Amino acid sequence: GFYGGTTVNPTYDEVCRGRTGHNECVLVAYDPTKVSYVDLLIQFWMCHDPTQGMGQGADRGTQYRSGIYCVTEEQYQLALASKEAYQKVLTEANYSHITTEILFKPEFQFYYAEDYHQQYLAKPGNRQYCSAQPTGVPVPDHTTWVPSSLQETHKPYLKAEYWQNYGPKPGCTI
Repeated sequence: GFYGGTTVNPTYDEVCRGRTGHNECVLVAYDPTKVSYVDLLIQFWMCHDPTQGMGQGADRGTQYRSGIYCVTEEQYQLALASKEAYQKVLTEANYSHITTEILFKPEFQFYYAEDYHQQYLAKPGNRQYCSAQPTGVPVPDHTTWVPSSLQETHKPYLKAEYWQNYGPKPGCTI
């Protein structure tokens, strides 16, 4: 779908022309009793290279920018804190600055993409490629970046074994 722009109910073609201001993104629905927002942030940072600016790999343009779009103030605080912590380890690994857009703008609306653009990679005949290019740099332990006032309510549920077995790996993984 699309988020962050000014055009009401944009089409994929309009977004790809770069004139709507929207970003191609996913709407994440999750059960917070099984997966925490901290888990989602860890997955987000580890599944792509957040330093690539307006694009990911060969996909270039404003609609391919890295972004986190928060629906609560707590999510916004956590996203900013995780970005700061991840920047430190990326810098140590010789990556440039994180260019991820982090917004808390409840007035923005998520728009679903057209049916033909839903679950794109799962469709027969799609263009099999991956431009996410994960860095392979792990996110620091949450206790180093989750604000103390949020530590009790925002703990990860997914343990180290999960990330070792199912987490993103360098190269093409989604």
